[in-house]
Amino acid sequence: MAEKYDIYYLSPPGDAQEAQRLADGIYHYRLPSGVKPADESFGYRRTVMDVSGEAMDEALTERLDQSRCMVLFCSPDTKSDPLILKKMEHFREKRGQESIVAVMVRGEPIDSFPESFIEKKVVRRIMPDMSVVESVDTIEPVAADLRGNTRKRRRELLRYEVVRITASVLGLHPDALEQRHRARHRRAVTAALTMVGAVCLVAAAIFLRLGWIAKTEGDIAEQQTQLSVELARRTMEELPAAFADEPDALAYIDEAVQSARTDLEAQGLGELLGGAAAEG
Repeated sequence: MAEKYDIYYLSPPGDAQEAQRLADGIYHYRLPSGVKPADESFGYRRTVMDVSGEAMDEALTERLDQSRCMVLFCSPDTKSDPLILKKMEHFREKRGQESIVAVMVRGEPIDSFPESFIEKKVVRRIMPDMSVVESVDTIEPVAADLRGNTRKRRRELLRYEVVRITASVLGLHPDALEQRHRARHRRAVTAALTMVGAVCLVAAAIFLRLGWIAKTEGDIAEQQTQLSVELARRTMEELPAAFADEPDALAYIDEAVQSARTDLEAQGLGELLGGAAAEG
């Protein structure tokens, strides 16, 4: 049967929101230029969302059979849900374990992975007295992880795992796609910061000039000058904070601000900007 879907997202109803967030992130992800899937037929936007606890009927079985990869969301609910396990096993028998991407969303791995995902290996160890002791080691599968203690951390993990899972679905090495993604992100952040910095700093300089004119003409001098200086100060202090959620942004704040300063100086506004910074 032909593969009609790229990804089958399978999640217990209690984790449906996390599943949808990841699915949306992957759907809207744009591959860096020059990156091609391992196979031209591979994609990542033809998907099935199975998050409502739907019974496994003929139509659902057909969707499973027509899916190339499965993203399985793992939490304690997953391990205790016989319907989830039945669907997962059906897919695994048809496509193999390597076609399933496990994603941790809640709980600990030992309490969340299906039993069939966990390998148990007997290990023999030689003790100092030369006796041999056998023990069973538990080997958990490598999984994506969306767990985080804060909202900010969960957003960071989501961005990271979107790239890794997309790479896996396309048959690419995650590190190679991650490096391309970071390079593209750095370029975009640099361009955005340069533009925002230039616009904000020019606006601040214009207000400063208006304040200076008002002061020389004795027109509402004190209020106008204070407003102008405050705008320049806030621009300098709040611009970095505005990009605090972007991992690469802060590294380029100085570069963007310096670029804006250079433009202002070329327009003869450098003195006003310097005065504002000194007063702020």
